[in-house]
Amino acid sequence: MMSVPDIRIRKETFGFALAFGTGEIGFYRHDVAERLLQGATRLELDAYRLESVPVQPGFHLSAPLIVWFEITRACNLSCRHCYIEAGKPRENELSTDEIFDALDQLKAAGVFALVLVGGEPMSHPDFFRILDYAHALGFVISIATNGMYVTQDAIDRLPREECIVSVSLDGTAFHKELRVKSSWEDIRERLRLLRRNGIPTAIMSTQTDRNVKELQEIIEFARETECFFGSTPFSPIGRGRFFPQYQPRPDIVEDAARLFLADKQHDQHMNDTVGLCVAKFLDECHNIARATRREFCGVAMAYLLSDGTLYPCSICASNSKFAAGNLRTRPFKDIWEHAFGEIRAFTYDQFKECPSCELSREPYYCTSRCPVMAEVHSGDPLGCGATPFVKASLKRRTQLIAIDK
Repeated sequence: MMSVPDIRIRKETFGFALAFGTGEIGFYRHDVAERLLQGATRLELDAYRLESVPVQPGFHLSAPLIVWFEITRACNLSCRHCYIEAGKPRENELSTDEIFDALDQLKAAGVFALVLVGGEPMSHPDFFRILDYAHALGFVISIATNGMYVTQDAIDRLPREECIVSVSLDGTAFHKELRVKSSWEDIRERLRLLRRNGIPTAIMSTQTDRNVKELQEIIEFARETECFFGSTPFSPIGRGRFFPQYQPRPDIVEDAARLFLADKQHDQHMNDTVGLCVAKFLDECHNIARATRREFCGVAMAYLLSDGTLYPCSICASNSKFAAGNLRTRPFKDIWEHAFGEIRAFTYDQFKECPSCELSREPYYCTSRCPVMAEVHSGDPLGCGATPFVKASLKRRTQLIAIDK
C-alpha cells in the first residue's frame, strides 16, 4: 500500500507551494527551504507563510494545482446538460501508453491533484490501470463518475488513500429526466455501497429551474451518509445549449441561497474528515482568483482532453476557446509556461460592467468574470458572465452567510 506523504513541496518563482497531508495548503517564502530540511512541523513553518504573492502580467503558478483529465469522451449516458456532449469517443483519443506519458509529464511539472473525468472515465477499458498508475505517482485523485459502473468488484479495486469518488446526482424524480437512463433509486444504493466500504464519496449536482427543492433532499441524504456535496447552476453550454428551459430563474433564489448555506455548513463538517482532497485544492484556486483579481483557469488549473489538447478549464474546452496546445506535439511544461498567455491576460478590471456593479466589490465574490461565459450570456467576452439568477443568488447567499456567522 502506498504511504501518504506528510507534505508535498513545489518551487514557485515567489517561494514554495506546500500541501500538507492534514489538508492545509499555502504559499511560503524562499527561506522556508532550510526549515523544511530541518524537519520543522507545519506550525513551525507558519512564520514563513506568505500573506501575498507578487502578481505580474501573465501571472501563473509554476504548474496547475489541479488538472482535469478527460481520459475518454465515451459515455453510457447522454445527459441533457453535459458540458462536453459525451457519448462517442473523440477521434484519435490518447492510447493508454500516451495517457501514462501524460501523467508522467504532469507529475514532473509538479501538479498536485488530478480529476479523472469523461465522458464516463470508468468506461475506459484500462480505467483501473490508469487509476493505479496515477495513484502510484502520488496524485491526490477524484474520480468524476455517473455512478453506474460502481459495483462491489469495482470498489474492491479502488485506492483507499487520497482518492474520492464523486458521483453525479441531480435530484430525486428530476434526476431521471436530466440523465434519462439513470435513476435516483439506483444511484442512491450505489452511493450507500461506496460508504459501507469506507470510500470517501462526494455528490455532484446541477441546479436547474426544476430541482432546487429536490436538492435539499439530496443534501439531507449526504448528511445521513457522510458524503461530500456540491452543486453548480446549469449552464447553456455543450449539450445544455439545446435545453435552455433548465436555466435557473430569479424566482428560485431564496431556495438556492439556502441550499448554498446548507452546503457550506456541511462542508465545514466534512472537511474535518479527510486530509488533502481535490475540493481543498479547488478552494485554494478560488483564494488565488480572489486575491489576484483574475480567473484561476490557466493560472492554477488546466483541463486535458482525451485527444491530448490542453485547455484552461472545462468551460473553455466545451466552447473550444483558448486551446493552448497538444501533448502529442508539445510537452506539457512548455505549453503551461508559454501558451496560456491569452487567457492569463484577462483581469477583473477589464470587464465592462464591473465598475458599476456592487457584486464586484466586498463582501461579494463574483466568479462570473469569465470571458467564455461572458460571451455566452452577453455576446461580449468582456461583458457580464452572470445571469439574473446568478446575481440575485450571490447577493442573497452572501447575506445569509453574514447572518449565520
